[in-house]
Amino acid sequence: MKHFLYSFYFFIFFLLIFSKTEAQDKVGDKSENIVTKLVNRISGTVNMRYQYSDADEGMNSFDIRRARISFKGDVASSVDYHLNVEFAGNPKILDAFVNWHSVNAFNIKAGEFKVPFSLENPYSVHVYEMIDNSMVITGLSGYNDVSGISSNGRDIGVSFHGKFFPVKDYSVYEYSVGLFNGNGINVSDNNKSKDFAGTFCVHPLKEITLSISHYNGSTGPQGENIQRVRTGGGLRYVNNKLLVRSEYIYGKTGDIDSDGYYVVAGYFVHPKIQTLLKYDHFRRDISAKETWQTNYIAGINYFPVKNFQLRLNYSFRTTVDSPDVNHVALQFFALF
Repeated sequence: MKHFLYSFYFFIFFLLIFSKTEAQDKVGDKSENIVTKLVNRISGTVNMRYQYSDADEGMNSFDIRRARISFKGDVASSVDYHLNVEFAGNPKILDAFVNWHSVNAFNIKAGEFKVPFSLENPYSVHVYEMIDNSMVITGLSGYNDVSGISSNGRDIGVSFHGKFFPVKDYSVYEYSVGLFNGNGINVSDNNKSKDFAGTFCVHPLKEITLSISHYNGSTGPQGENIQRVRTGGGLRYVNNKLLVRSEYIYGKTGDIDSDGYYVVAGYFVHPKIQTLLKYDHFRRDISAKETWQTNYIAGINYFPVKNFQLRLNYSFRTTVDSPDVNHVALQFFALF
């Protein structure tokens, strides 16, 4: 806990320094109060959740799923930063990076952030339409990974990203590739190799995204590390009312082969109400049928005001050789 607090204070100190530097660089802003500038960059999330399940162990509980404070700002006209701290459960730094963006086609991000793998992983919790991630994303993108890593889809490293071939108000091609420790958040590397992750997207139309992603690395201490490889492809269609997204991902973790896919569709029946249906299938270990699971999910999202969201999901979960499970989750988002 002490190390976390020291790290947090260290980042706050540098944010203050960055704010001061920017104020000095901009002649028109010299008289502006630095503290006010910093406060304008602060946002946060409070997320309460209720869950009910009729599984053998049962579930009927409220919890605070997220309590986050985020700091964002510009160090200079072409450099910005982001610090995102989670206080629910065990406090931890989720994001802490600097991003250099001089041209659209080539940008550099360094620090701790979401790994560029899959269509779903980069979604923020405010934008992602369901309450829980797809099982294949959870199992093969570093949330509750088959490798044992649990890191909210994030890692420490450096990435290069950009967009090119602009057409009107969008770009046809988009990429993000990077090198990472491979051990998750707030953890240094314990072997001599670096993990590669990358996603390449094509937008034949503004509403359509075709993607291919690849991850190649290893996890564990030097001499005992195991292979960690994932490959996936996805399709997304989004307009003002309709959302359709699907992905398939295959993963190899040591001797374990895994795969899974999902299809989700959402439609705004009213500007403040979105209905959802999802099919979600994951084989955590292809050779062990007892690890296979399929979820059938129906949901509804309600956005009564700008900074408040209400999400309701019903999930019918089936596994091989185990009783079927009904699961209900209700989630409140308050944003500031």
